[in-house]
Amino acid sequence: MSVDRKHGPKIKKITELRIPPISKETLSNGIELIEVNMGTQNLVQLEVLFRGGRINEEQKGVSRAVARLLKEGTQSYTGSQLAEEVDFYGANISSGASLDYSYVKIFTLNKYFHKMLPILEEVVYKPSFADEELQKYAKNSIQKLKIELAKSELVAYKAITEKLYGADHVYGYNSTDEIFNNLTREKLLEYYKVAYGTDNCTVIMSGKISDEIRRSVKALFEKQPKKEVKLDFNPPSVLPVSRSERIKAEDNHQSAVKIGCRLFKRDHEDFQDMFVLNTVLGGYFGSRLMSSLREEKGYTYNIYSSIDMMIYDGYFNVSTEVGNEYLEATLEGIYNEMERLKNEKIGKEELDMVKNYLSGNFLNMVDGPFKVAGIAKVGALNNLDTSFYQKLMSRIHAVTADDLQALAQKYFLRENMIEIIVGNP
Repeated sequence: MSVDRKHGPKIKKITELRIPPISKETLSNGIELIEVNMGTQNLVQLEVLFRGGRINEEQKGVSRAVARLLKEGTQSYTGSQLAEEVDFYGANISSGASLDYSYVKIFTLNKYFHKMLPILEEVVYKPSFADEELQKYAKNSIQKLKIELAKSELVAYKAITEKLYGADHVYGYNSTDEIFNNLTREKLLEYYKVAYGTDNCTVIMSGKISDEIRRSVKALFEKQPKKEVKLDFNPPSVLPVSRSERIKAEDNHQSAVKIGCRLFKRDHEDFQDMFVLNTVLGGYFGSRLMSSLREEKGYTYNIYSSIDMMIYDGYFNVSTEVGNEYLEATLEGIYNEMERLKNEKIGKEELDMVKNYLSGNFLNMVDGPFKVAGIAKVGALNNLDTSFYQKLMSRIHAVTADDLQALAQKYFLRENMIEIIVGNP
């Protein structure tokens, strides 16, 4: 069979998203068990999620500390012994925390799954939180924070989230030396006992799942005693005193810029259209901000906009780093692109390109079991089923230039934007 190299393949429009089967069941103790059984490689990923995160904190910083220290020692293993055991089988184990949830995840070959599952059980259900590991964590975190505070972009990120949500809110507070120094083993144990329950727990297994693996996972989590967890999110009520702030930094050559405003959760009526509008403005390499401020004017190497989503809230922001001589021109350029979207309808060719770009990204999201597990994870944490993505795909194709212009007029208001500049212009 010869290959026709004179004509390219026919381009087909992507009009629907087909998500591979995701099975779910709720165990008798409240744990949600999700399975994505697909793929040809003998690999398995198992992720244990605990919804809550900072919401369950009585002391700042404990949720992150607990998540990080889970795998630094258990009743049967020291941290180094755990690491050696995992490395011996060529596997990987990780743990961490976001604002809204904590997780422990293992990744291993099928043939070693029976070796890794007991280790996962130790990490999740029998952590030791040794004093020496906590001291090491605090020392390393303080050193890391010192390095972060020397980077203008990270300082700008910390400043804008604090402005958006308030310095004491779970979504707004930032790490300090004092927070790390005040951590104690007693506080970590207290948090662990109230935050790592069964009714806020979701287990996601993905990859090539055998009957034996399925039975062993179910047996492990089904035997855990039922423990309820109270999730009580308080929306931020602190309004920013000022909407513009300039922070001096050591860098004498360039400034970090963050411009943004509060938005909404994923289930908001404007989320789907905002998803498209943000892409047009700065959500991909061919966006308005990239074309204007990088390609045409050469003010910056990289500029983008994003909508950052948490479980209970979300915000929009534009981010860049520019030479000090281009700072004011860049600021005006950003606002000018917002004004254009408010005053001029997006052309058909540009809108079609954005829709095709987003459609291609959606196909990438279902490419393999572990990416499909990512879809299941977002759904589980946000109480969304797979129809959320299918509806989003449909809306991307249906949204019009009029819809996006109206949305820009509603949200791209300069007087509502918080502006953070970190540098030494």
